[in-house]
Amino acid sequence: MKRNVRWVLLIAWIITIFVLTGYPKIDMPKIKDFPIDKFYHFVVFFIMGFLAARLMKVRSFFVLGLLVVLLAEFQQIFIPGRYFEVPDILAGIFAVVVSYFIFKQRETGNNVSEA
Repeated sequence: MKRNVRWVLLIAWIITIFVLTGYPKIDMPKIKDFPIDKFYHFVVFFIMGFLAARLMKVRSFFVLGLLVVLLAEFQQIFIPGRYFEVPDILAGIFAVVVSYFIFKQRETGNNVSEA
C-alpha cells in the first residue's frame, strides 16, 4: 500500500476513535465478570497501533499512541454518561504496545525469511 494511503487510513481511524469515544453513553453487551469495554478499548487502539507502526519511528509511534489514548479518555469527562477511567487508558496503552511488538515481530520475521 502506498504511504499516503496508510496516512489517510491512520488519520481516518484516529477520527473514528474520537467519534466513538465522544458518543454519550453507549449500551454495550454485558458479560458476567468480564470488562467488555476494556476489550473494546484494546481492539480500537490495537488497530490504530497497527496502522501507525509502518509509518513512524519508535518514539513518534509511542508519543502518538499515548497522546490519542489520553485525549480520547480525557474528552469523555465532558460527555454525558461517559467517564474518565484509568483502566481504559491502561487498556489503550497495552494495545498500542502489543500492536507495535506484533508488527515488529512480523517485520523481523519477513526480513529473516528473505535472507
